[in-house]
Amino acid sequence: MDRSITIHTILGKKLKKYFSQELVDNTGACLSFACAIHCMAMPLLVTILPLIGLSFLASEPAELAIIGGAVVIALGSIVWGVRHHRSWRAFLVLVVALAFISTAHIAAEGIYEVALHSAGGILLASAHLVNRHLCKTCPVCKDEHVGDSH
Repeated sequence: MDRSITIHTILGKKLKKYFSQELVDNTGACLSFACAIHCMAMPLLVTILPLIGLSFLASEPAELAIIGGAVVIALGSIVWGVRHHRSWRAFLVLVVALAFISTAHIAAEGIYEVALHSAGGILLASAHLVNRHLCKTCPVCKDEHVGDSH
């Protein structure tokens, strides 16, 4: 028996105790919606945030942290989902979301940047919701949850 497979299997079982696919998709969807709201609200809040001590939310590192966190959770969750339910629909929505977010970050300015970032965040959340639906209706995913203690 290969030692790496054993460690991976044991680690996977321990992580499944604490993290379900639905929990990760719900968390990712919430973070993605927060990203979209952040993008839509920033032009309005940029003058108020320094007055209440939250100017760091309007910074480039905060924006990259929110986007990065949302994208990492989305990639992990949706790739896991595709491996199980074998449907690429959620992944395609994710690719479109990443295209919107990348275009907004690299090439857009002003209202176009806000619109593309916001649409990208909403599409990212939608990818999680599609993935969650596919997992709930997938016989393979349902079989995995039969033995769970949740």
